Amino acid sequence: MRLTKAMLSKQLAGWYPYASCDRIEALTSFQAWMFIIDDMLDQYSLVQKFNFEALHVMLADCRDFVERSLGVLTTAETSMMQYRDHDAVVSFEEYANAVRRFYSENYSYRVRIAKEATATLNGYRQEALNRYAGRVPTLDEYLSYREASSCIMQVAMNLEFANGISLPEEVMASEEMQRLYHAAVAVIWIVNDVVSMRKEIKEGFVENLVVLLANGNVQKGLDASVARLEREIAAVNEASEAAIKRFADTTHKYHVSLLARNCKNMCMANWLWSLQTPRYCLWDIKSDAGGGFAFTVDAHPDDS
Repeated sequence: MRLTKAMLSKQLAGWYPYASCDRIEALTSFQAWMFIIDDMLDQYSLVQKFNFEALHVMLADCRDFVERSLGVLTTAETSMMQYRDHDAVVSFEEYANAVRRFYSENYSYRVRIAKEATATLNGYRQEALNRYAGRVPTLDEYLSYREASSCIMQVAMNLEFANGISLPEEVMASEEMQRLYHAAVAVIWIVNDVVSMRKEIKEGFVENLVVLLANGNVQKGLDASVARLEREIAAVNEASEAAIKRFADTTHKYHVSLLARNCKNMCMANWLWSLQTPRYCLWDIKSDAGGGFAFTVDAHPDDS
């Protein structure tokens, strides 16, 4: 029910607007897995009842199953395992089976998907340990793992799958495509930090770009975050043009152009979804004449 109320179907359609029905079905399974694991790890890392064992077992089990189900496990052993939180962990399977079916000959792409899933799990772990230690990371520390913990690079890795594209690694590893993906991901996680600020401050969660840039003044932090967002939006546009130009005279021209367009769609769709979903607690605030949202942040949740 919680996932339904968050309007995740609208979010998914915004991420992958060109996906076929069978691929969007598999991606729905991926999205559900992503949120289920995130929520379960949050439960295991509650400060008042932090469960180190459950947290580490869940992370290790997820890493194992991601690699196993995508067919990129580095050991020879491939039989099905029984995991502690089995149903949650193996909910990745439907999506993984679809990826293996469509990309049986593209091992490097499956490796990239597994790599980003593992990076996300490592980002979750860092957040949980910071929460347990009661420490606020420095800005540099936060920026070093925020791309991973945001899950969004995982989402971006699925653009090829969603669009039925299979590009050579030299294309996806090119400087232009790398810049495009990293900038698009940054746009989305910065937006997420901005729109979730009200909710997270109420919940005492301070690992947020706005808070880390605030120096005691939330408006100052918000302004600095928006300035960073504007730079990343410009970087998306520049990288998109550069990628299209780089591959204009190749057989990959159309697919590169499609991925560039999808990156931009993903950024805009994420913004629109964020303003409508109850997940970020903005849907009940009426915007002003300029389309802005005004609310007060102070030390007392009931008064904010």
